[in-house]
Amino acid sequence: MSALRVEPVVTDSFGAEPVLREDTLSVKLTGTGDMAAVAPLGFFLKELQSEALRLRVGTVAFDVRALYFLNSSCLKALISFISGVAGQGLRCKIEFLTDARLGWQRRSLTALERMSPELVSIADA
Repeated sequence: MSALRVEPVVTDSFGAEPVLREDTLSVKLTGTGDMAAVAPLGFFLKELQSEALRLRVGTVAFDVRALYFLNSSCLKALISFISGVAGQGLRCKIEFLTDARLGWQRRSLTALERMSPELVSIADA
């Protein structure tokens, strides 16, 4: 398997850390997905989409347990990622690992699951 060609995002209030293990591309999102995170997250997800396609991964897993807020613009970036992956014909699973104590996570991400139930799943840790 090739090396991962996506740089982590590290700002004062937001982070996105990608890790490749076998055929799973894992991404840990941390901090606050507010307006300051929109541009870095959007750029990161575009690169991640290209990598998922290049590597033909079976799963992209987002760990959002340490994400304390996600605004609608960041949610839209995730929607674009999912539709972009599906639009390119990559049939990988997209999983979100949430913290059950942060109820907003499941509520917000349920829209992604409804949009693409054959690809997207949500699990509580």
